[in-house]
Amino acid sequence: MVFKLKTCKETQSIFEEVGAATHLQPFILCKIAISLAIRTNNPLVDYDFKTDCDGLELNRQTITGEYDDLFFALIMSVEKKQIAENDYFPKYLKAYIDKGARLLLSEFKYSNSNFYKHLINLDKGI
Repeated sequence: MVFKLKTCKETQSIFEEVGAATHLQPFILCKIAISLAIRTNNPLVDYDFKTDCDGLELNRQTITGEYDDLFFALIMSVEKKQIAENDYFPKYLKAYIDKGARLLLSEFKYSNSNFYKHLINLDKGI
């Protein structure tokens, strides 16, 4: 069973930029990124799986921890299909992290100076 995955280089760069400004570690940024990708409620497309593996190496327990089953269920809900355990990690989870990292960067840039407050209030907008 695989317990580690490598993000794409773009995700590593995004996590470094956001992390430097917010002092959040990659394992926290992963959870936020996955959540943002799930929040779109859009299943992955072929493009989402075609990223490099030249970024951060992360441990499954560090990424999802005690919420692994929850993330797994939420991803299957968005994908609207059953996903095998060996496809969920690392394939789908990596794709959700990489997709979510791009969303994270957009939210970070849009938030101006108060990123935390912006994240908390995402669903209170329009």
